[in-house]
Amino acid sequence: MLRITWPLRALIVLAICAGGAAAAEKPCPVDADAYTYEPYLPKTLAALEAGGELTVVAIGGASTEGRAAGGSEASWPSRFVEALKERYPSARINLTVRASPRPKVADMVARFSKEVVPLNPSLVIWEAGTTDAVRSTDIEEFRTALQAGLDVLRATSAETVLMDMQYSRMTHSVVYFNRYLVILRGVADVTDTPLFPRHKIMYDWAEMGLLETPDRNAEARRALADWLYRCIGGAVADFVTRRPPPESAQE
Repeated sequence: MLRITWPLRALIVLAICAGGAAAAEKPCPVDADAYTYEPYLPKTLAALEAGGELTVVAIGGASTEGRAAGGSEASWPSRFVEALKERYPSARINLTVRASPRPKVADMVARFSKEVVPLNPSLVIWEAGTTDAVRSTDIEEFRTALQAGLDVLRATSAETVLMDMQYSRMTHSVVYFNRYLVILRGVADVTDTPLFPRHKIMYDWAEMGLLETPDRNAEARRALADWLYRCIGGAVADFVTRRPPPESAQE
């Protein structure tokens, strides 16, 4: 069950406000159990807590670039770094975004050796699957490319996070995402790679009315995208800084 601190009615009222200020005030509720079974990122957390240097590479498509909200400064990777800096002000966090419009997983992997590995990243966050689902990429081709990409990234010293697709009712009605979500989940489990469940989080927000906006109101859509990227960035910061629960005392 989703744990919500604000009354749902109040959330929905805020969700349909067109003003940017109202969007900024909206909370970002996430199921408290959303990350329970995901592997942890001990090297990333240790670097942040020690005030060390963290080199982050975010890989993906248009949402990684933040286009819907007006540009890179409003993108979820930038908001992710902002959230980390607020929590760990002494840490030195460097962000590089490797994004392009509508990339298939195989296209991204082909660039890893030249565009990602030489950066010597500490943390890689890889947004994958949207274009493959839209273009109905062969499932085995998708699985093979995803595995190949993780092999390249895991051969470095970087910790890696997979991120699945965005959710909206409109796209979900015409694109069959489920089988690609299953492949992402399966490959993540087999390789012990943390998977940030963006699709499920956004589905919950849609069910709560938080993703509603007037279709023809460009400012409302931009404000919604700005809120969405802020919330996703903050949630990813929560995700990568999780701690394992303390072990039960042994008698």
